[in-house]
Amino acid sequence: MKIDLTNYSIKELVELQGVIGGMINDYKDGYFYICEVRSYGRNWTENWVYNTHTLQELCNKYFGEDGIVDVYSNNPDLSAIENYGDVMFVPSIEDYENWKKYMYIKNGIPSLEKALDEWDNRDNVPFNKRPYFAPIDTREYLAEQKKKLAEFDMSFVAPVRVKRTYDNE
Repeated sequence: MKIDLTNYSIKELVELQGVIGGMINDYKDGYFYICEVRSYGRNWTENWVYNTHTLQELCNKYFGEDGIVDVYSNNPDLSAIENYGDVMFVPSIEDYENWKKYMYIKNGIPSLEKALDEWDNRDNVPFNKRPYFAPIDTREYLAEQKKKLAEFDMSFVAPVRVKRTYDNE
């Protein structure tokens, strides 16, 4: 389909571009896209991505230099998405949320354990190697976290990395 736009003024073309851009961004293809962005020390989740076109635009914006996007979606065909970060398939938002909670606990335990051990051992290291402040959390909290991890409901499906065409290069 070809539309003749030669008789439109620049003002009309810009207005038309805005309307069409809005329609493209608002188009919902039926899948969810959770886009976790990391840029210049900030982390946030973009919640306005509804289709692969706007997803690719976001991935292009944060392609390593200005940041990185990790994508989690239930779209089974994301192999064409070019992204510096991860592109992961996850069947449901609930699976994603439960996996995130599990990973938060699992990844937090070692650093908490290390901080507590360093604090407990502070008298056995040179003064300039000692931690300055006591950890906020306690051994009791660490034990609670370990118990929570051991009893975590593992019925969720963890995200799986999407094999993209350029991953083999």
